[in-house]
Amino acid sequence: MTAQEDLIMDINRLQTFLQVAQYGSFKQVADQQFRSQRTISKQITQLEAELGVKLVVRSANQIELTAQGQFFRSAAQDIVNSYSHAVNALTTFDAQATQKLRLGYFSAFEGTLLQTALFHLLQQQPTLQVTLQEASNEHLTENLLQGNLDAALSINYGQPALTPHSPLSATVIYENTMLMGVSRLNPLSQQDQLSPADLAQRPILYYSPESSDFLGRGFRASLAAMAVNTPIQRVTSSEQMQLLVALNQAYAFYPAGLVTPTDEIKLMPLDDARAQHYQIVLLTDPNNHNPALPLLHQSLATH
Repeated sequence: MTAQEDLIMDINRLQTFLQVAQYGSFKQVADQQFRSQRTISKQITQLEAELGVKLVVRSANQIELTAQGQFFRSAAQDIVNSYSHAVNALTTFDAQATQKLRLGYFSAFEGTLLQTALFHLLQQQPTLQVTLQEASNEHLTENLLQGNLDAALSINYGQPALTPHSPLSATVIYENTMLMGVSRLNPLSQQDQLSPADLAQRPILYYSPESSDFLGRGFRASLAAMAVNTPIQRVTSSEQMQLLVALNQAYAFYPAGLVTPTDEIKLMPLDDARAQHYQIVLLTDPNNHNPALPLLHQSLATH
């Protein structure tokens, strides 16, 4: 077996482990992958043998993660995300392109702003090669400092995207208010707004693809200003967050103006909006003189 085949097999095992962690069932994962439960169980056993730790506890009705499994889940998600980003970048890479723009974004929400701006930019500059990376704020700023990205979109909410003495610069390109998503199955959805007491009824979710706690700290800071002590939990996919909120199992933070309303979820303001303002910022290195950057700035400003 070649090194490339080994790598793909390892990534497949990690993806299987993440699915098992999400569904808590070998059967559900097997059905999704059109494989047998025995094959799924064998993949997890092989992964445990490679790592030298027990990741799951097998029982008749449910598969649960051990403490080591919980710890490894975040790392596995980061590895799979990084691999997917690299594969996507390689797929679209053009070594002969005269202009290249390497961009990062914090989440699918900021990605909507980037999508619109890049669509219009590529209409004007069809030979421009763009590569995209979704990553945590920490990884985005690190990649900018190392010269691996030309620009990145992040968020100021509860805390700034950049530390006070960062050599990077942040330009505000969009601002609005953070809203709370509530299932229309919940009687609270009949109200015009939510009080701090209302938020105590369900855990509150936020979406972040990596194990970074940057956004979690911002949300906790905003809730602390309203004396809300409700647990805040990270989910690694926007689809999972939508599902849990729609089924009335949780609330979730949503940035107004960057999400499309659904029939199942009502986006509601909080009656204490002191700490609910957010800004989407474009992060750049002043020493990066990529000629495509001014074009990106202009497209973001006009679209």
